[in-house]
Amino acid sequence: RSYRDRMKTHVPIPPRVVKHGPVLENVLRDDEVNLLKFPVPFLHELDGGRYIGTDDLVIMRDPEQDWVNGATYRVMVQDQKRVCIWMSPGKQGRQIREKYFKQGKPCPVLISCGHDPLLFLAGGNELRFGLSEYDYAGGHRGQPLEVVLSELHGLPMPAHAEIVLEGELIEGETAPEGPFGEFTGYYAGGRSEQPVIRVRRIYH
Repeated sequence: RSYRDRMKTHVPIPPRVVKHGPVLENVLRDDEVNLLKFPVPFLHELDGGRYIGTDDLVIMRDPEQDWVNGATYRVMVQDQKRVCIWMSPGKQGRQIREKYFKQGKPCPVLISCGHDPLLFLAGGNELRFGLSEYDYAGGHRGQPLEVVLSELHGLPMPAHAEIVLEGELIEGETAPEGPFGEFTGYYAGGRSEQPVIRVRRIYH
């Protein structure tokens, strides 16, 4: 009831860009990148691999309308410098990815792991196309969330995130992904070839 009442007066509040934040305490660049330094969990007995992205926020910028989308998608580690990501058909992140691919460009992406729970709330909701999850979460908080801009692509990442990966989705470069045991107890999506993200920065 409280949530329903709040949505009657909810006003989105854009994030505030800051220059510093805990996420910048450690920055691993290019050859320093090693995803295996983190204890990435093998969560369920039939999972296809180890998943660093479960309650994550995958952050992308629409190349045509210039707005930032943040959504929760599963992200599986392939090796020290690569992950792959499953995005259901029709989801906003997948639409944005395809726009870059149609332009013949790699798709810049951030993956935030461990952040304000309001961002997870926003990332798991179906918001209208063009409304940033940062703005939605800020409206609930009643003040702007703090973000810092990533080194490579200037994408906004939560200033207080625990781990953020930065890289690009590459069209035509795929790897086996899945299956993954969802919280409901079902294994969703099976195993399929999904686009690879070459990770070039780790902020933590």
